[in-house]
Order: sequence, then C-alpha cells, then structure tokens
Amino acid sequence: MRWRGLLEAAADLAWGGSCAGCGRPGPVCCPACARLVRGQPPRPVPLDDLAGVVWARGEYADELRALILACKERQGLGLVPLLAELAVGSVAAVLRESWRSGPVVVMPIPSSRATVAARGFDLTWLLARGVARRLNRLGMQIRAQRGLVLAAGTRDQVGLGVVDRTVNRQHSLRALPGPAAQVVLVDDIVTTGATLTAAAHELEAAGHRLLGAGVVAATPRRDGRRWRSL
Repeated sequence: MRWRGLLEAAADLAWGGSCAGCGRPGPVCCPACARLVRGQPPRPVPLDDLAGVVWARGEYADELRALILACKERQGLGLVPLLAELAVGSVAAVLRESWRSGPVVVMPIPSSRATVAARGFDLTWLLARGVARRLNRLGMQIRAQRGLVLAAGTRDQVGLGVVDRTVNRQHSLRALPGPAAQVVLVDDIVTTGATLTAAAHELEAAGHRLLGAGVVAATPRRDGRRWRSL
C-alpha cells in the first residue's frame, strides 16, 4: 500500500470512516465529493486590489469548505494531495494568463509556527510542493520555495473582520533574501485579499515579478459580485 493509502486509512480510523465532504460512510473523501470539487474550473477572484491576479477552484462553501476545514482542523494530512491537485488548476490558470517563459517559483503564504504545530504539518508548503511536482511532470521549470516569513506580532487572520485583516497584514510579511524570480503565490483560502496584497508588495519590493496567486477556494463575496466563468 502506498503512503497515500496509509494516510487515508489512518484518517478513516480517526474520523470513524466517513467522508469529510458529505459525511456519508466511506473514505476520507468519497468519489462523489472528489468528482464534485475536481469538476469546478478555475476562475479569477474579483478582488479590488488584485483583480485578475488571483485564481481559485471554487467558493469556500459546501463540500469544498468541509474538505478544507477537515484538513486544517482535524489533522487531515490525507486530504492534502486532493487540495494540491485543486491548487494546480488555479496556478495553471495564472501561468496561462501571465507567464511567457523562464523558470517559476511557487511560493506558499507562510503559516504561523503555532498553526503548524497544532496541525502537525505546514499545509501551504505542502500545497506549493504538490503544485510544483505536478507541473514539473509536464516539463515546466517550476520549483517550490519558502520565500516569505511572518513578522513578529502578526495575528492569525481567522475571525478578523475586513478592516482588522488589512491592518494585521500591513508589514506583516517579510521577503527572504534571494535572487529575483518569477513567483506564483499559493494559499488554501482567500477572503479579503489582504494577505496576498501584503505578500505581493513585499515580493515586488524585493525585486521579484509576481505572476499571480493560485488558491484552493475563495470566500463568497458579501457585496454580491460573482466570479465569471472561463
């Protein structure tokens, strides 16, 4: 049995053998839920400061929301490969719109040490590695690299409102030293875009060229603006 099968088996034991997406008895993600989330095409997220730059595979709702929450809150390492597969589609959409040639760095939005310790793994880093690995199989020059770190005193964004998120992320990220590169950011969820905006400013100030950001899901807009389909 391959490592993925072992992880899924362990998750089934921990969660009582039910799908994290729909709750039906079975594997950690049943075939129906897997088909549902895989069937959502990547779409640009209508963010004011990053319009056309951020792409997501679906809204943070229903089965996709349940799968992400299960991965993040229940130490669901067995769901990481599926979420990385979804992120590949978003990153591929970014590359199709913005990339022309040359090597690309897939860079995760950093998680706090406390978050990584609580989960037992670094989700965004695993997503970035999964994206790079899959796209490299297609012959592209893509590698995953940690290029951003959280500044001291930065709070977790969970539970913060729009204004607090923006204030919290101002000067909250720092680009690590390194040669200039073409960068695609990777994250699991985008809400207001404050984190991605802060990351974009840091990377550009450090001399990098930001191609865009690929995320798994986007929180539905409260102002009623919808995504346009491709």
